[in-house]
This record gives sequence, C-alpha cells and structure tokens, in this order.
Amino acid sequence: MILPLERDELLSRWEGWRDFAEAPALEQPERLSVQQIEALSEDARVAYDYHRERYHANFLVKTPQVVRLNGRLWDLLDANQQGPSRVKGAAVIDSPPGLGKTTAVDAFGRAFHRRQILRHGRDFDDGQTLHIPVCRVAFSGNTTTRALNESILNFYNHPSADASRSRYLRNRNLAALAAESVRRHGTRLIIVDDVHFLKIHTDEGVALANELKWLANEYPATFLFTGVNMASTGLLSESKTDKQLAMSQIARRWTRVTLPPFEHPVGEHRKTWMTLLGAIDARLVLANARPHMLREQADYLYERSTGMIGSLFKLITLGAVHAMRDGTEQLTRAVLDEIDIDVAAEDAREVVAMELEEKKLAAAKRSKSRSVA
Repeated sequence: MILPLERDELLSRWEGWRDFAEAPALEQPERLSVQQIEALSEDARVAYDYHRERYHANFLVKTPQVVRLNGRLWDLLDANQQGPSRVKGAAVIDSPPGLGKTTAVDAFGRAFHRRQILRHGRDFDDGQTLHIPVCRVAFSGNTTTRALNESILNFYNHPSADASRSRYLRNRNLAALAAESVRRHGTRLIIVDDVHFLKIHTDEGVALANELKWLANEYPATFLFTGVNMASTGLLSESKTDKQLAMSQIARRWTRVTLPPFEHPVGEHRKTWMTLLGAIDARLVLANARPHMLREQADYLYERSTGMIGSLFKLITLGAVHAMRDGTEQLTRAVLDEIDIDVAAEDAREVVAMELEEKKLAAAKRSKSRSVA
C-alpha cells in the first residue's frame, strides 16, 4: 500500500496558510481491539498505525487558558472596525516557552479565516482578487524593517519580495507595497510570531518598533503578536525619552494577554487538571486504553510536564507511539517512564514533585482543621 506523504506548505506563505486554515480536521481513527489489530493485513496495519500517529500528533484540546484567550481576541477583532483615521489596538500573547501560545494563536487565526470567508466570500473584484483574511509572519534573530516588509510580501507571493534581492528597492517602497497587499486582499488579521527577537536597545530595534507603529496606522488590520517574557524586553515599557518614545506608544496601544501554566492540581485547581486529562483520554486511539487511564496518573503527569501543556502533549504523543510499537497499547507508568521529553521539564521534575507534595500536605491540614472546627 502506498500512503500519501504529507508535504505541508509553510504557514509563512499564503498557500500553506490556506491549506492549514481550510483543511478538514483529522478524523479520529476507530479504536480497534488488540485482536482486531492483529487480524489486519500487513498493508492495513501500516495504514492504521500511520493514521493513529498523525491523529495523536495533531489533535487539539481547548484548555481554560485558551478559551479565555480566544474570548479576548474575538473581542479585540470585533471591536477593531474603525475607519482609516483611527488607530487599531493590537494584542501580544506573552508567556514562557512550552505553553502552546503559537498553537493557540494559529488555531484562532484559522477560526478567524473561516469566519471571514463565510462572511465576505473567497474573492473580490469579480473573481480577480483573492480574499486573504490572515497574514502570518515570524521574527527571526536579525529581523529588520526591510526583512519584515519582505516577509509580508513573501506571504502574498508578491514579485517585489524577490526583486528586492536582485535590484535596489527603497524600504519605504517595500512598506508601501506590503500595505497595499494587505488592503487589496482584505486582510484583517496579521499574526507576527516570536516578536521577542526584537532588540529594542539597538538603533535597528527602535526603527523596527517605529515601523510596527506605522503599520498599525497604515494597515486596515489588527496585529496579533506572540512573544516570550515580553515584560523583560522593554518593548512594553513606558518611556519619555525620544529614543524610546516608540516603545511608549506601543505600550499604550498593545494589550498584553498571558497564557499561564496549570496550577498544581490541589484543591480548586485539581478539577481543571483532571478535566484536561479526561479530554485527552477520550482522544487516545490505543487498543487497551481505559476511560480513566490518564486521570489515574494525574499527579505523575503534572510532575513530568511541570504544568506546561507543551511538555504534557509531547509526553503523551511520544508515549502513544511507544505503546503502539511495543504492543502495550496503553499509557502505563512503565511506558511513560521510558519517555524523555524537553530538558526544562526533566530538570524541574523533582522540584515540582516536592512542591506538589507540600501543597497536598498543606491542603490536608486545612481540611482537617475545618473538620475539627
């Protein structure tokens, strides 16, 4: 049997984003018993495992943090319908690594893309112009104003993006062309990932901050940024010096939204953690999976992931692949102990385990005191 190899386009190009935004969600494969799996032909077994691997690697679960994030972003997008004489607000999703902010923002962008297509159609000008609701780009370690404009033009496959490398084009010309692409294609959301790479203590960083301010004025779109520990970058700091004035204006125009980790699953926070594990339990396609398989290991899974959703999903995904390969077909403690995940989670594991035990003991003492009283 020949299975299709998924050759996904980059999300930094329109075709890749369109495929991502408009593709149907992966269907959850049927959960077969061990006997049914063993009865499959070799080709059928290869196909079944392939579809299980892809599903486990890509399914999403909405956490309370993401639900709150989505609500605030929808409020911002729906309120940002001012005319060209008014500046639109922007949002920056600020959190440590491993909390799934890029995944959450991309999922929100996909939902916004679909709503805009439903509302306004797939094209304009009697079919001559594509409707492109979302533009997605990312900062790199050496992003400049020119590189930012080239990235936007590259997303739209604008010929000037390549021409700028072979002949001289003033950056302001590139900026004007990028703004025209946004306007012409009806883009209303621009996602900029990894904005923490912006070095605001350099002349180029200040120039780029000014460019972002200009873009917010010029574009008919809302900007949605993601970054790591943005408070420490200085980008959102109030300042009265001429050099840092752009940062002060950004601080007044951007809304900072956090995506916090899960609290230790003790007391009122335990229900949230258990609900998450239950939702993942329901999506695992393993022959010997039990309804409460993950919830029975709630404390262990918190210690392993340190409350970070990215680390938890990495542990679950790797564990599922391992369980399929060795025939266990369930996520037992023994299977999960065989899995190594990110260094940060592994290094913090013992500390988190001690913190969890201390909080459980403190909660038990409070409960005992109340019962005595």
